[in-house]
Amino acid sequence: MGKLEELLELMQKGTYTTEEIAKKLKVSREEVEGMLEILKSMGYVREIKTSSCESCPLRKVCPGKCVRSGVKAYVPSFEV
Repeated sequence: MGKLEELLELMQKGTYTTEEIAKKLKVSREEVEGMLEILKSMGYVREIKTSSCESCPLRKVCPGKCVRSGVKAYVPSFEV
């Protein structure tokens, strides 16, 4: 299995930070960011753009720092 597939599998299993994903995949944070952009361009993930935590689909699992810190969040574009 390739790294892109491993990343998608991780995303299906839970919510992780870029650093956590990098450790699990044994790659750099920058590589994870690049892989996310590739998956986004291919339509496998979508970036969440929200202006408040209340409207975010990750609000149940997120510590609430995305909007305030400008962190990008991605979710799979397909149902498993």
